[in-house]
Amino acid sequence: MVMPSLSFEDSRRRMAAETSAFIAWGLAHPDQVQWIPKRPIDTGGFSRQATFVFWTPVLGLSMQRPLTWLRRLLRR
Repeated sequence: MVMPSLSFEDSRRRMAAETSAFIAWGLAHPDQVQWIPKRPIDTGGFSRQATFVFWTPVLGLSMQRPLTWLRRLLRR
């Protein structure tokens, strides 16, 4: 099935409505929610290079820009 092309505003409203419905359902049925495991940020799991490669485009940073603030954040 091909979805019709939606405007940005229509897509945004639809995503917000779907997210809201899912959250409401999850709160009403906590026994049926699949929990996502979490771990404290300072326990590691990813190399510094993997962290850099992920966060640089996510945060809109230039590869040339110093990442001293990110390094400080990762040390916490």
